[in-house]
Amino acid sequence: MTKKRKRKERKRKNTAALNDVARSAALGYEAIENRPTRRRVYVSSRSEDKELTPEKRQALLSEARDQLRNFSLAGFALRKHLQFVSFYRFAAGTPDERFNADLTRRVERWKSRKNCDAAGRCAFDELIALIESHRAVDGDVGILRRVDGRIQIIEGDRIRNPPDASDDPGWVGGAKVSPLGRPLRYAIWNRKPSGGFEFERTVDARWFDLLSFTTRRDQIRGVSLFAPAVKMISYLYDGLDFALAKMKLEQFFGLKTTFEDGGALVGTPTTDAGEIGRQASEVFGGDLLHLALKVGEDAQFMESNNPSQNFQTFCENVVRMVFAALDVPYSFYDGSKTNFYGARGEFEQYLDTVERKQAPTVAMLNEWVFDWLAPNWLLDPVDPLVLPDGWTLDDVAADCGWRGAGLPSWRLFEYVKEAQAAISAGLVSPLALADSFGEDMRRNIAEIAATRAFAKERGVFLPFGETQTINNGL
Repeated sequence: MTKKRKRKERKRKNTAALNDVARSAALGYEAIENRPTRRRVYVSSRSEDKELTPEKRQALLSEARDQLRNFSLAGFALRKHLQFVSFYRFAAGTPDERFNADLTRRVERWKSRKNCDAAGRCAFDELIALIESHRAVDGDVGILRRVDGRIQIIEGDRIRNPPDASDDPGWVGGAKVSPLGRPLRYAIWNRKPSGGFEFERTVDARWFDLLSFTTRRDQIRGVSLFAPAVKMISYLYDGLDFALAKMKLEQFFGLKTTFEDGGALVGTPTTDAGEIGRQASEVFGGDLLHLALKVGEDAQFMESNNPSQNFQTFCENVVRMVFAALDVPYSFYDGSKTNFYGARGEFEQYLDTVERKQAPTVAMLNEWVFDWLAPNWLLDPVDPLVLPDGWTLDDVAADCGWRGAGLPSWRLFEYVKEAQAAISAGLVSPLALADSFGEDMRRNIAEIAATRAFAKERGVFLPFGETQTINNGL
């Protein structure tokens, strides 16, 4: 074989080998390949409840609570989350207006602190904010429905396996579950005054609701929304402490003196360092930091543009990550980073995530009213709730219930012309549009009618509610 043919054969083999390598690489997943520039991949088939054991859960919870106590950024992010996610309202929309008013009146009465809180300390809106706060920070929270029609909040770390559950694999993180993962019972512990917990009792899952944030199908207990950001928050908190300490050092007013043959700032020359310091304090003030140096000695303070622009940029990126953990737009923290249309788009997208977070709570609240409270109201011997003729509670539940977050009502005035055009074209229902802005159209119309009737009795003309043209769609 000639040299030329050998070279061609060698080139052909090398090309074939490269093609084989390329094909084998294309069939694999780069994400699982170990590379020097990538963290090693560890294979785990455990459930989320096994990954976050009770001890690790308690450590994560303690770290998150500590940050909320001491770092204003964490508290601000949580409060912004609660501002939207913990807002709920009840709306009754059956054709029977008297029934709607009666049902709404009973719900509002139950929402008072003496009727809904087992401890009698918080009204409904405060309880819901606490429930959502525990769900976001602790990962989940338990709510016990009591026989007296009140609810009791059970914080997540009080839900633990009972003492005799070590040999029963059905107990997971304080919940007794069926083979399909359905909760059957929950174990509640009390806090000891000196710290730690003591077992109280188990309760049937029919009277106990566990609201949680979960990401996997086999997951029983929830995980804090702050979990991905806890480490970054602690780094930022420490970094800000160091930056402030460095800035404080740079603010010292210092004087450096070096005299070869004695000297003085005022008066008679002297070589005594203490005397020179006293003279310097008389001239420049008592807070002066004085360094008396010998010939050939030198001292300098570290000086820089502090905090540096790089550090400020890093802080901004960490803050973005903290807000991202809660899905809260960064413009809620710093509006200068976006324009009006960008902030508006972020806000409307955020409301979509809020509605998804509120869905489990809305379902729970509807169960409370129609499966727990309303049956008792129907049997009230003094003032029973009377259903519309031929209706059942299931029929009522189809037209009544709790609503979550919506666009603020003041935003309606920005869309009023577009809303009228959409209604006139039949693209949207007036009731649905009002509901999207957190308004109850039936209640508004009833209040307008009552106000007009009241004004008419007293001879006052109100320039609204009179005959409208068909073209405006209202």
